[in-house]
Amino acid sequence: MSSSIKNRDRLLELLLKDAFRYSPEASFQLTSGKKTSFYIDCKKVSLDAEGAMLIGYEVFERIRGGAVGGVGGMTLGADPLATAVSLVSFLEKSPIPAFIVRKEPKGHGSKQQIEGNLSEGAQVVVVEDVVTTGGSTLRTLEALKKAGHSILKVIALVDRKEGGGEAIRKTGVDFESLFTIDDFKRQIGL
Repeated sequence: MSSSIKNRDRLLELLLKDAFRYSPEASFQLTSGKKTSFYIDCKKVSLDAEGAMLIGYEVFERIRGGAVGGVGGMTLGADPLATAVSLVSFLEKSPIPAFIVRKEPKGHGSKQQIEGNLSEGAQVVVVEDVVTTGGSTLRTLEALKKAGHSILKVIALVDRKEGGGEAIRKTGVDFESLFTIDDFKRQIGL
């Protein structure tokens, strides 16, 4: 078994154990306001040392060798993912800077919405922890395009398969996820 498959299997194991919750009563409320039976709090894994390293390697393998000028996304979910990928890229001798997109531009100082060390017109990869409708990712893409950056692709840790991936693709940006909600359903026998 290759190390990439082992890493992916271990990452799914951590997500199932620490981040995934199921309730047949649809008792979890999402950002969209919708109630669901499945909740995935990826920060429980992305802020863990082992989880962060696994995420960093899994995402880096998907962007390795490309002309990537930055990796990041909407704060707060993307922050640990971008940092993990950036650190792994440095360890792999192909450093990629991380960046953070604020929900709103800063109200003081530089008044920036995008924080980090991106060069002008950088080609970037957007990372997201969980994609449901794609709303926060679409806002991220809009902010990056407005700042003059081009988006190579969006990589989500988990796609809930509720239209977000399609909404992102409709903007002309490639979308992929490390896992989908189906991976979790299979693990619990649904």
